[in-house]
Amino acid sequence: MKVSTALAALLIAAATWSARADADSDWAKVLKFDSGPSATPASHEEAVRIAHEFFGRQQAALREFIAAYPSDPHVLDAKLRLISIQAAEGEMDQQPEQVRQALLAFMALERSPNTPPSRLPDVAFRRISLEMQTFQGTKEQIREAVVTAARNYAIRFPDDKRAPRLLVEAATECDDTPDTMRDLLTTARSLSKEAALDDRIADDMRRLNTLGTPVNAKFSTIQGDIIDLAALRGNVVVLIFWAAESPPSLLWLQRFCKDISHIPQDQLKIVTISLDESRKDVDEAVRMLNLTWPVNFDGKGWENAVARPLGINALPTVWILDKHGILRTLNARDSYDYWIQRLERERY
Repeated sequence: MKVSTALAALLIAAATWSARADADSDWAKVLKFDSGPSATPASHEEAVRIAHEFFGRQQAALREFIAAYPSDPHVLDAKLRLISIQAAEGEMDQQPEQVRQALLAFMALERSPNTPPSRLPDVAFRRISLEMQTFQGTKEQIREAVVTAARNYAIRFPDDKRAPRLLVEAATECDDTPDTMRDLLTTARSLSKEAALDDRIADDMRRLNTLGTPVNAKFSTIQGDIIDLAALRGNVVVLIFWAAESPPSLLWLQRFCKDISHIPQDQLKIVTISLDESRKDVDEAVRMLNLTWPVNFDGKGWENAVARPLGINALPTVWILDKHGILRTLNARDSYDYWIQRLERERY
């Protein structure tokens, strides 16, 4: 009897090990999809087709894994991936109802008694990330929703390393509400355990502390001149931090170049700071955009001698100084027309 019991135990152990090995092997196949599709599309339409085909194969592999190993620890991850794919396809196809259903699915997992408490931060983070990407409304409504979501996550999961990251991301929506930004960054700094995030928070605080104070800098330009911001007082100054290697910078500059011709410029000076490392890239961009404004370039990239002390860590960043040289807005990327006209009307 003892021999039979021992043999049965060995058989059960062997079967369990075999099932575990099969599950691990099949999960490894699922993870291979993380590298993305290998095909290179030649058009937007082809890119959409390739994405749908890839998502279809990925969903099939995930559903097969869930069906084959319903009690496996990776099942929750599989479900999270399935919902994320549903949301991605909904966004790609501009189907808001599909995205909404994905959000509801995340919420259901969050409430499910089968979701281990230790995994609740993962589920909540996926939900909040999707919410942040898809909030609709005015700029103010979106900002309030993003800030509330980030704060709620930090309250629920203060020890999760993503909590301070969410707070910092929410702070980027608060250029027009510096008190809220400072509160978010202060809380994030108290929770952060990452050196890189600490550095980003320090940059953001440095920029925030510059708001409402004179900006003093003196630097050379590729045109061979010396710019002293203090000497430009009496004018409204648009200070643009950009890089030729930054597509968002180039797109913004194209729009700004077109719009600026319609904005009154009686007392307006435009100065740009390039955070590139290649002078060739800068020269090509200047020619392409037909820029005539002073351009500072020192080849140090993010360590640019003008930008680094000011905490610039995102491009494009657009600062506007009033006629006293005081920084009046943290980023006028989308509101430069308003700020230029407002500050030009102010008496010096």
